[in-house]
Amino acid sequence: MANNREERLELLDQKVEELAEIQQEQLVADYDDALAEQLNEQKHQYVKFAGEYFEIPTEMPFQFATFYFRYCVQKVKGKTQMSVPEEKMYEFIELMLGKAFLSHLEQSKAGVNFVFQHIVPDIMKLWGYDVKGTSAQSSKTQKKTKIHG
Repeated sequence: MANNREERLELLDQKVEELAEIQQEQLVADYDDALAEQLNEQKHQYVKFAGEYFEIPTEMPFQFATFYFRYCVQKVKGKTQMSVPEEKMYEFIELMLGKAFLSHLEQSKAGVNFVFQHIVPDIMKLWGYDVKGTSAQSSKTQKKTKIHG
């Protein structure tokens, strides 16, 4: 009889573990498959500069977004403006375009103003932020900001 009781307790323990696993799985929102699918479908844009092509993601990278919203977005008289602090310009360019681009920029005849007047607004527009202050042609909602400087 003791053996039968032990078997029942063991079976109950197994069922409790199975129920706990099922409950735990129901509490977890798993986005791994959705992210993998999005990354597989994602097309990349390229910037050609100084004879080289630099890949640009079609969505603002998280590390850049964190930097951008911390250091570069300001509200002035109720309007949102992009203002990159002078001491953060190289970090901004590196996070947006990568170390290889920054290296090419340093060796080129182009200046930082060229990058901020031409390249940055186009990439920000791709990412849904119209920093030139013009309305975008996309059907997506645009977050309008103006470059301050």
